[in-house]
Amino acid sequence: MIGRFKSLLAHWTRGIRRRLAGNRYHPEEHYMRGPGPKTRAKSAGRAGTSGS
Repeated sequence: MIGRFKSLLAHWTRGIRRRLAGNRYHPEEHYMRGPGPKTRAKSAGRAGTSGS
């Protein structure tokens, strides 16, 4: 019985801490840098040919 109470109390305190901490996800920390060198080489090759 005491073990269940302790786990329930721990669950509640974790939830309260998460709510007080706020949103910790910052998208600027997870941005993608863009296409790599192979993609740039392919697009540079295509830019040299004209469609007309």
